[in-house]
Amino acid sequence: MSRIIVVGGGAAGLELSTLLTKSTRKEDEIILIEPETHHYWKPRLHEIAAGTFDSDLDSVCYFTHGAHHGYQHYQGAMTGIDRENQTLLVRRPDGTESGLSNDFNTLGAQDHCLFLDSAGQARQAWNQISQILREGKSSTINIVGAGATGVELAAELARVSKKLKRYNASSLSINLIEAAHRVLPNSPQKMSDKVLKELEKNGVNVLLETRISEVTANGMRTDVDKFLGADIQFWAAGVKAPDWLNGIGDLSYNRMNQINVNQNLSSTEDPRIFAIGDCAAIPQPDGSFVPPKAQAANRAAVHLAKSLGRYLRGKELTDFIFQDSGMVVAVGHHFAVGTFAPGTRLEGKLVLQGRLIRRLYDTIFRLHQRTVTGMFTVSRLMITKRLKAFFKPAGI
Repeated sequence: MSRIIVVGGGAAGLELSTLLTKSTRKEDEIILIEPETHHYWKPRLHEIAAGTFDSDLDSVCYFTHGAHHGYQHYQGAMTGIDRENQTLLVRRPDGTESGLSNDFNTLGAQDHCLFLDSAGQARQAWNQISQILREGKSSTINIVGAGATGVELAAELARVSKKLKRYNASSLSINLIEAAHRVLPNSPQKMSDKVLKELEKNGVNVLLETRISEVTANGMRTDVDKFLGADIQFWAAGVKAPDWLNGIGDLSYNRMNQINVNQNLSSTEDPRIFAIGDCAAIPQPDGSFVPPKAQAANRAAVHLAKSLGRYLRGKELTDFIFQDSGMVVAVGHHFAVGTFAPGTRLEGKLVLQGRLIRRLYDTIFRLHQRTVTGMFTVSRLMITKRLKAFFKPAGI
């Protein structure tokens, strides 16, 4: 009998826990350690912050899901690893998360910005935004970072502001601030151009080539000493592993606090410890590293579950090779932009947009749900969601 402990119930952790119960032996024990009670798909945390996420249908309770699928959920946060005795140090819930935004040590960012690294932070953001909306005045929101999270958050908040005008809610002025010369700087140019056009169409004020040097309680100062006042401020620029992870277990880490692993996903310092998702620096044959994408976390979880299952039966671990399928970014609740995978013949040449691509964005989420709950449950949830949308009162 072997005991496999999965730390972190994000997309990678939940999928891995679910799949391990199918690939390992009956006598093996699977334990998921996660401080939260429910799982929320990280690419949709911006919807929680904007108050448009359906938590009844689109979240997963770890305890009941584990009981149904054959793993045990232990609600707590890992604080250390005793490699010699093969023991984890865990304390009861304190909100520790598996991946954090990188504030690049910007003065005041930690004290005066909201982050979207967890469902708890997203709920906190919505509590503040909903309070401002009720005040019925003009308010400003600053969002630093025009990657996928920043873009999706800005577009969703713009939609909420427009929808709630009929109820005399506050009018939201949204500044999306990016240090690079275009939004979605790591995507093809054509995709960036289409997303920028849609953001501006929705009334988002996009500030490119703008670096923030300081964040205060009531605004942000740029590196050219321009002050951008705001009532609420978000930091969505870059991703890093949490500071508490660095040094745990005397493992090897990179400058982003990610655990250095081999291509078979085992840590470079201990073959009994594996890492995937935002917390892992996973090398590829060409010398690059796996990007922090939801699809990468999903595929790494699927690969590791199969590889560990074979390993427990006496076979060798296999290397993880990531093949990027492209990128889809939601710009509002009914519009999305997508592009083909890097390295393909159509990369950067054909960018698709519109409601159909938004349906594709939703399909990616449903594929995640299918992995953790099964196709029957996903079908039932989709039908229920359509009925709920049909019968609910008009609103956001």
